[in-house]
Amino acid sequence: MDLGLKGKVALVTGGSRMIGYNIARRLGLEGAKVAICARGETALLRATEKLRAEGVDVWGRVTDVSEPEQVRSLVAEVVNRFGGLGILINNPGGYVKPGPFSSVEPQHWRRGFEVNVVTVVSVTQEALPHLKADEWGRVVNMGAFYLAPGVPKLLNEMAENVVAKISVSALTKVMAEELAPSVTVNCIAPGPVGADHPMRGWCDGFPVPRPADPSEIADLVAFLCSRQAGYLTGLTVPFDGGDTRRVV
Repeated sequence: MDLGLKGKVALVTGGSRMIGYNIARRLGLEGAKVAICARGETALLRATEKLRAEGVDVWGRVTDVSEPEQVRSLVAEVVNRFGGLGILINNPGGYVKPGPFSSVEPQHWRRGFEVNVVTVVSVTQEALPHLKADEWGRVVNMGAFYLAPGVPKLLNEMAENVVAKISVSALTKVMAEELAPSVTVNCIAPGPVGADHPMRGWCDGFPVPRPADPSEIADLVAFLCSRQAGYLTGLTVPFDGGDTRRVV
């Protein structure tokens, strides 16, 4: 199926590893021009080299998306190099301060919210004029599967990250309401990803009892960014092997 992504310009934050890298690869193999950013220069260079070796039109830049000036410079350079920006993948770094609510100090709550939520706001707001100017804009935010029933232990073990990642789902709904119909905004909420994920043991109780492969998430992202997905917005899609058992 032709997803209509050839020639589209995509920016993937956190694009040097795992989920972000696989999303960049999938979009690039569909013919999109891809910009990736990450904080680590070595991993970023390795990722761009691998993508180019597969024929992807890719450019990478070391960027800390929690720094507003770096975000402004990044988006401006993407538009200057590729002539626009129509797809934005917000894949935050995922700061985690383990522990229950009562043990996590306020500075860690602030940092978790800054990394996982405020960065999504910052990058999207900077990209928004270009997304609106595109034929059809797409935003996909990466959340987490904490919305699912059946994982109450995580509410104690990872209180800060639970709150931050669920906030990404709420932010997605707010963004989608305002930006439709010119820009669609959706969220993916994955469970453990990758065979070596430290929480892979949680998957034993899933209907599909294994961690997700990052390429599977990339396939879903490519569809959400496609022309065919133009009627889908404001969704949080659980990607957790069926662990989310609610009906709606």
